[in-house]
Amino acid sequence: MQLLSNRSQPKLRALVVEPTQLYQGIFSHVLTGLDFEVDIASNSFEALEYIKSNTFNLIFLAMHLPDSDGSILCAKLRALPQTMNIPIVMLNSDETNTQSQKALVSGATEVFQKSELKELSTYLDHFITHANNEQIVYGRILYIEDQVSVAQETQSLLEKEGYSVKHFTNADDAFHELQASHYDLILTDIMLEGKKTGYTFIRDIKNLPGRYSDIPVLAISGINDIQRKIELLNSGASDYIQKPVLDEELLARVRNLVKMRHLLDQVEHQRTEMRELAMHDQLTKLYNRHFLMDYGPKKIQEAQRHKVPISLFMIDLDHFKQINDNHGHSMGDDVLKSVGLTLQELSRGEDLCARFGGEEFVMLLSHCDRESAINKAELIRVAIEASKVDGINITASIGVATLDVGKEADFDGLFAAADKAVYKAKESGRNRIETEEVKTI
Repeated sequence: MQLLSNRSQPKLRALVVEPTQLYQGIFSHVLTGLDFEVDIASNSFEALEYIKSNTFNLIFLAMHLPDSDGSILCAKLRALPQTMNIPIVMLNSDETNTQSQKALVSGATEVFQKSELKELSTYLDHFITHANNEQIVYGRILYIEDQVSVAQETQSLLEKEGYSVKHFTNADDAFHELQASHYDLILTDIMLEGKKTGYTFIRDIKNLPGRYSDIPVLAISGINDIQRKIELLNSGASDYIQKPVLDEELLARVRNLVKMRHLLDQVEHQRTEMRELAMHDQLTKLYNRHFLMDYGPKKIQEAQRHKVPISLFMIDLDHFKQINDNHGHSMGDDVLKSVGLTLQELSRGEDLCARFGGEEFVMLLSHCDRESAINKAELIRVAIEASKVDGINITASIGVATLDVGKEADFDGLFAAADKAVYKAKESGRNRIETEEVKTI
């Protein structure tokens, strides 16, 4: 295969995630021949480490990795802000269509057989040409057009620009595909074969839950009627383009909508990160005091509504100040993180685990009566005592309070009882469990 000639423009950077030395060498040779800077990772762990500290224009990802499935890693990359919008090319040695479909669902831009070096070279040619002209806008487009000849021309135009396009001739099949894969834009004609028109298709999309309803829709129609255009926009279309479609106009509108989608994805990702920061203690990764005091009362109400017992543990590390004084605050932080991990490992999915402040932790356990709570607290006490950090002895005093079925109390009452119990535990010699009755309303 004849490789493309070197380019004089600034180098692009590619990450190749491939376990075998043979294919590492082949893809590195192809990419350096195209004037790419190339980094090689042998597994998903190395790949994620590279991505933490580097910026890439393109990622090549083997389908099978020693520590992960390639599709799982691809999905993780799509969840990271620095890689959510860059092209990811999956490299497959399995010729079955199932693996390729799995890769596309996880967010891959393209899937190539490792032996398809000619097809890969063609893809890279389009990629480099586009990258040298302007910033790349990666996007997966779901395209519905019942005239096959028109669809082929449009699909070819978009793919030359670097977009990944999947075409359907009717809205019913496209609707099912939309719910199975990730797309950044829907491009649809209004007059379609089958039961669904473009209008119906757009309305159905906007009625879907979550992220599906937020996908931008570019509608295409030959109808030159201002009222119909308004109806189309009111039905949920993001933009409208009239036939005959000019290539330059189509590309401009597609690019703007895909960029808008990417910006919205980034905003949503940042919003999610902010919510996580607001709810969690950054040292231990447990919920924080603010979240506990906000969500705790709701858990109590839920337990009383469903008539199930609920218990609260107040966990206070013994002599923690001495650990900080004798070993330093860094070691104190390690101890807190170790205890936080222990609590996470011993909690159920429905349990609320929080760092209340300093060396104090709180656990709220629904469907947990007094006997179960005492047994669970003892399990936690023993686990903390066994989790020596650099040889440092760690123990905890635990106060337990239970709100039994049929008794009325609020979160403050349950918390106060557990707080009183933990003081009893400390006064009784520490590294022990004490209980306290909850004052009913």
